[in-house]
Amino acid sequence: MSSQSPASGKSRHWVVIETGANQAYVFASNKQAVNVGASELIFRSGTEWVKTAVDKVNEERTEPVVEIVVAASGKALLLADDEDAGRGVIRAVTRRALDEAPGLEIWGTVDPKPIVGDADLADGLGRAYRRQAAWRSRRPSPLLRHPTLPFTRPCHYSGQPSTVMGEEGGTPYPRAASVHAAWSRRSPGRQRMASRLGEKAVVSASQLADGVSNAGWVAVMHADGNGIGGVFRSIADAYSGKEFLDQLRAFSRALDEVTVTALRYAVEQVADRTGWLLPLVVGGDDVTVVMDARHAFEVTATFVERFAEQAAGNATISQVLADIGRRKATDVGQPRLTACAGIAYVKPHYPFSQAYELAEELCTSAKQIKRIDPSCGALDFHVLHDSVGQHLKQIRAPLTVTDCETELRLWPGPVVIGEPKKGSRAAARDVTLLRAAVKGLGKQSNEDDPPVLPRSALHRLRQALLAGRTEAGRARHQVAVWAPDPAAAGAFLAAHLLMPEPAGPDGRQVTSRALDGKVRSVWFSRILGAIDLIDMATGTAPHASRGIGYDSRRPRQEAAT
Repeated sequence: MSSQSPASGKSRHWVVIETGANQAYVFASNKQAVNVGASELIFRSGTEWVKTAVDKVNEERTEPVVEIVVAASGKALLLADDEDAGRGVIRAVTRRALDEAPGLEIWGTVDPKPIVGDADLADGLGRAYRRQAAWRSRRPSPLLRHPTLPFTRPCHYSGQPSTVMGEEGGTPYPRAASVHAAWSRRSPGRQRMASRLGEKAVVSASQLADGVSNAGWVAVMHADGNGIGGVFRSIADAYSGKEFLDQLRAFSRALDEVTVTALRYAVEQVADRTGWLLPLVVGGDDVTVVMDARHAFEVTATFVERFAEQAAGNATISQVLADIGRRKATDVGQPRLTACAGIAYVKPHYPFSQAYELAEELCTSAKQIKRIDPSCGALDFHVLHDSVGQHLKQIRAPLTVTDCETELRLWPGPVVIGEPKKGSRAAARDVTLLRAAVKGLGKQSNEDDPPVLPRSALHRLRQALLAGRTEAGRARHQVAVWAPDPAAAGAFLAAHLLMPEPAGPDGRQVTSRALDGKVRSVWFSRILGAIDLIDMATGTAPHASRGIGYDSRRPRQEAAT
């Protein structure tokens, strides 16, 4: 395709249409049925609505004047022969949003400067993006359209001003316009996800309002690709003209295909249960799902691993990465596409928006792997026993124990998934090591092969870990003596109880500078994380007042049952 329309010879203009504040829109309510419907509206805005508007504009002209380059969930890139045609598409899409998705932030801009030749396509897109960002900064929030007045009844689900009454379970409830629109799209949204991930796994339409089946705990998982934005920017540097448009379009489609295929494969590994999964966002390199906590860790680990494998085997993605590396004449950059994920384990009635925020923070924590080994993916997780929502930094502060010389971190994440270099910092956090810890502490299928440590010993270890590295070292020897097989227990504890953070890329020992100004060596432990995963996998993790599951506020005195 040329930068000019073959028939008319008119210069072309970039058109960018994008949704904003997607997370706030999707998670404005803790009702998962509403979350599903809101996600479906965002998906339609960048796909179905854009395609319909483009077809209508083209039908009004003797020849097509608008071409779709990318049409994805909540985002579209178009090329228009003239500014009026581009504005016509934006007008149709935004008007439809007002009618069908009130409260959704969506806007578009047309770059007024025409594209000058094929070489200007990438630069023109950059101009359009900058114009789009500048326009967004001047737009008022959609919430200002519906101020809460003294006589307005609040929505039962979101607290926004209500506009209609909707029925749930035979009881009428007031609903905001945005909630009502999302509610009406919940079944189509669920069906689209089920068709991509499996009818059996996804919560049925009749149970959508009840959420996923579980054994007392649910997991909110959020995953995101590593360095994907940089790859998209590099496409503009590596290609030009028609090749730039083709590769931009092909890479966007391939990325979505890789994500869906990897998640579907991970879901298919759980073959013995139904209704345990509720996908909310699956598109591009973004994934947000709610699932039965019993399956969350392995499903997430499998997804992260499969994402990298699928990306490496995708011809389009491999070609784009190779061309970027070759045309930049450097070996530094994106060796392969990988993903990171965060898992927040919470009680079923815990506020969903807060659980999602924690999962997002855990995903950001997992992305530390990019600085250590960009060829690997990672995940991080936390079992939230507290009922008060806090940021991850606040949650983990009591789980960071310091003494005069060391800082001990009582969580195993980020858990690295891939093939880290032997002896590296990434290798010390390999998922295979955490799985080995879980296997050693968990009940084995063979009754003649008991856990390495009895449950009574875990309580002693937990108390010792909360007291610091020195006390944990003393407890290790005591616990090994109590174990049925002292030699096996000693070897297990040496491998998982206390590990120094391996040296960084420069070869220096990893240290941490505390508020008191002291520099301490960093250590970590897999034991408490392994115990939590065992409890989650069996659905028997205790409440805050029981058992070995730790409370971030205080140590427990009771042994686990």
